[in-house]
Amino acid sequence: MIRATTTSPAAAPSGRQLLLLVLVYLGAHLLSRTLISGALELDEAEQALWTQQLAPGYGAQPPLYTWLQWGVFQLAGVSVFSLALLKNVLIALTYLFVYLAALRAMPAPLALLASASMLLIPHIGWESHRDLTHSVLVTTMASATVLVAMRLVERPRPALYLLLGLVAGLGMLSKYSYALFFAALALAMLASPRTRTLALSPWILASALVAIVVVAPHAWWLLDHWQMASDRTLAKMQARPGAVAGALAGLGSLVEAVAGTLVVLVVAAAAVFGRDAWRAKTPGARGPFCSMWLRYLAALAVLLAAMVVLGGVTNVKGRWLQPLLCMAPLVWFGCRTDLDGHPRVRAWRRVLAGFAIVFFTLLTLRPAWDGWRGKPGDLNQPAAALAHALQAEGYDGRGTILAADRVMAGVLRTRFTGARVEVSAPGAPPPGVADGEALLLVANGGPADEAWLRDRAAALGLVEGAAAAGEFELPFAYSRPGQPKARYRFLLVRAR
Repeated sequence: MIRATTTSPAAAPSGRQLLLLVLVYLGAHLLSRTLISGALELDEAEQALWTQQLAPGYGAQPPLYTWLQWGVFQLAGVSVFSLALLKNVLIALTYLFVYLAALRAMPAPLALLASASMLLIPHIGWESHRDLTHSVLVTTMASATVLVAMRLVERPRPALYLLLGLVAGLGMLSKYSYALFFAALALAMLASPRTRTLALSPWILASALVAIVVVAPHAWWLLDHWQMASDRTLAKMQARPGAVAGALAGLGSLVEAVAGTLVVLVVAAAAVFGRDAWRAKTPGARGPFCSMWLRYLAALAVLLAAMVVLGGVTNVKGRWLQPLLCMAPLVWFGCRTDLDGHPRVRAWRRVLAGFAIVFFTLLTLRPAWDGWRGKPGDLNQPAAALAHALQAEGYDGRGTILAADRVMAGVLRTRFTGARVEVSAPGAPPPGVADGEALLLVANGGPADEAWLRDRAAALGLVEGAAAAGEFELPFAYSRPGQPKARYRFLLVRAR
């Protein structure tokens, strides 16, 4: 089996250093997100809504993230803080798992850099903090799988096979793209006699059984909700099977997505290390796991190309590649262990620190910047002011709330935790509302939203005068002088 790269005791503080840096950096992100806005982005709003109940499935996404978010809500309450807390804990675990995996392939100082360099993957360093949920979790599970797989290669044990099955099952419950990651990893291990015996071990059946048991409740639900779970994803992929032009468009989109995922890392490495970034000066530069991860990348390329061509996928989004390519820095440093002690390593650390500061600053200032330039986004919605205005109109925070869109619904869910909040589309059957229960309908103030209110009122059988109607104009959380205010319309049937 492959032996781990040894590290000297002098390098041991690197682990504590990583932990401290991660805690400080992500703690700052947690504090920033909590303080800059009480409103929500789309993915945050979905979690606020879905966690009103535990279910084996939620629309187009597997349920694990929502289950975890539900647990955090039970402990810390339904709030922006709780939403940001779970996400930042998962990001911290991703960095930690990659670091622990890297320790098995390279000296500790390089392992620290391999983990920290994931910051240069835009969907990890930027988008994960901005507005991602399931992609964050599946990246955490992919990094955990990397760690378990490397430990298994080092020293095969039944417990590790069982752990692999557990992690794989949780990965599938995180996001369906995990299957592509795991398939590429399995092919990489089967491609070498050195690791093939591990993949063909009788204990792999026990591993598979554990994974099946973990996934089974959701898989059963998926059989009855396949169309609901797949339609949205296929629409995003713009799948058109059998079209040559579509295959070419898909391959072009795939190349673009890969380039967008790795361009910052590659350009920064070339700028700092020059030719040394890719060209080894010593024959022993390749670490013990280098070949395994190069085979993984090759298998991944084949599977992605097959998915595009055979599945007719014409639109590949960069965030879908996040869990598949998150270990790119690990592969780089694992195949270039001679970079340990390189004179440009200190410059690389400065690059990472610079990007961390820039990302944090831009994310913190983003709502204010959007408001100043007159294009307020979701985080600029006056969530607290809207809740206070509705309370002033007599809403007591109970009963049922119907919202015109998911972001609005999620915001109201964090403000009125004692109410049932739903998104109610025009033409859809109205939700059941108990007699005497408070009913609140809220929408933005445009013509389409006024039409939505009329449609929903008619569907609920509300006659004129049965509900208090009104509208608000509230200043955005961040705005420049003279900017138009946010407009909201509502109908309120008070509890009797």
